Amino acid sequence: MDSDKKTVVTVTGIRPDFIRMSEVFRALDEAPWCNHVLIHTGQHYDRLLSSVFFEDLEIRAPDYNLAIGAHGKSHYQQQADLGPAIIELLQNENVDPDIILFLGDSNSVLASIPLRKEGYKIGHIEAGMRSYDERMLEEINRKMCDHVSNVLFVYHENYRHKALREGIDPNRIFVVGNTVVEPLQKIISQLDQDLSDFSKRHILLDIHRPENFKDKDRLEAIVNYANWCSEKTGDPIIMLNFGRTIQAMSDFKIPTGSIEIVDLMGYRDFVRCMQQSVFIISDSGTAQEEPALLGVPVVVPRDFTERPESVENKCSFMLKLNNKESYEDSLRWARTMPFSGKIEWLGTGDTSTQIMSILKEVL
Repeated sequence: MDSDKKTVVTVTGIRPDFIRMSEVFRALDEAPWCNHVLIHTGQHYDRLLSSVFFEDLEIRAPDYNLAIGAHGKSHYQQQADLGPAIIELLQNENVDPDIILFLGDSNSVLASIPLRKEGYKIGHIEAGMRSYDERMLEEINRKMCDHVSNVLFVYHENYRHKALREGIDPNRIFVVGNTVVEPLQKIISQLDQDLSDFSKRHILLDIHRPENFKDKDRLEAIVNYANWCSEKTGDPIIMLNFGRTIQAMSDFKIPTGSIEIVDLMGYRDFVRCMQQSVFIISDSGTAQEEPALLGVPVVVPRDFTERPESVENKCSFMLKLNNKESYEDSLRWARTMPFSGKIEWLGTGDTSTQIMSILKEVL
């Protein structure tokens, strides 16, 4: 490691964050002024939630993998172990970071608290995002990381204003656009026209948030809505096999109806799957962004969203569960979204370049 260069450590642990960070990783590796140390927390450790995304996005192997989730630990056990594990790793390996970068709102970002207490400088990409729904573990995580961060990279002005309202120093906040744009555009440019795996148009069902799968009434309403959509449109439904959601359906004795359960897939195949969707029913945050770039409608069965811009720009529709009027409205909207959805709120597709320029300046 070149001692004359700045040292930037990235800490990442889950599927969507590997995708979002992929071009930032690449830019850090190629920058002549810095050493990049990539730490994989191992929060997601299954191949279909982890290494396959390194392969699809051509991300180099992590320098260290902490395997924090591999032993079935609860979220609070992971959080308790992760900070000390990173600090011990940095000390044992003689890594002296000038800044440690986190992205998003997974459990991994809470390692920023003990690291900041140890005197390390913290950067948070995807800062300022708020749903104001305290049922979301992610809402707690993102707030905590924002308030211990020295540098906050926000996707757009709305997130900047939210951070300012919480008393965060404006000199720490930088608007850079959305990191998901670059990797998605790159995958789209590489895809051929072979859609044989998903040659039949379908409705895609993607449910994995605890506020949905832990609540029998909500989960049952979502499954019933999906089946209602299939009956109304004549389109088949495929549902991603998130284990805890499928187990909850079994425990609650919720019948799948006409829904076909399909395995999780790598990013390249998932982009194809989204492209072939008539529309998507999803409680994922990322699903309110990626499909917008593909012109695919997304119906969101949640009470609140941390991405209101997606709704305001007609890229997604907030569904009211057990409300037939909302059901009907969602289908009418889905037919118009590809012609009316606006994507300027996602940025200009040069976020990694902007982040690198700001990092070089602040370091």
